[in-house]
Amino acid sequence: MSIFLIGRCVVDLYGVNIFRVQTSISCVFFTETMAPAMKAKAMKAAAGASGLTASQAFAKIAEATELKPKQVKAVVTGYVELAAAELKKNGKFKLGGVLNMKLKKKAASPARKGVNPFTKEPCVFKAKPASKTVRVLPLGKFKKMVN
Repeated sequence: MSIFLIGRCVVDLYGVNIFRVQTSISCVFFTETMAPAMKAKAMKAAAGASGLTASQAFAKIAEATELKPKQVKAVVTGYVELAAAELKKNGKFKLGGVLNMKLKKKAASPARKGVNPFTKEPCVFKAKPASKTVRVLPLGKFKKMVN
């Protein structure tokens, strides 16, 4: 937050008077000190405290199946690549019998006229090309595992 001292009033950036000063100083600029940025490790610990990372998941599966984590990673990436290829080809794929993946096609939208909600000026919204997105639904088997 930046604060300016103009005349005998302390004013913030929006021109709002915060308080009056007894001495007369023509113009002085103050800035509020900000807290230091968090360290990268602290941010990762705060963000990912609740779940496993990909490498931790690979390590757990490797431990359970008596394989190396690199082998597990290769199998999983191969399976995901197969799923992507099948989705492109057929438009649907069942992942491990627990997730049903469907390819959803979004139609292209043409450019259209509209009004900017902030300035109330007329403007043109850009055209969007056709796109595809993946929709994933859990199967009953997976719902029973979770509940």
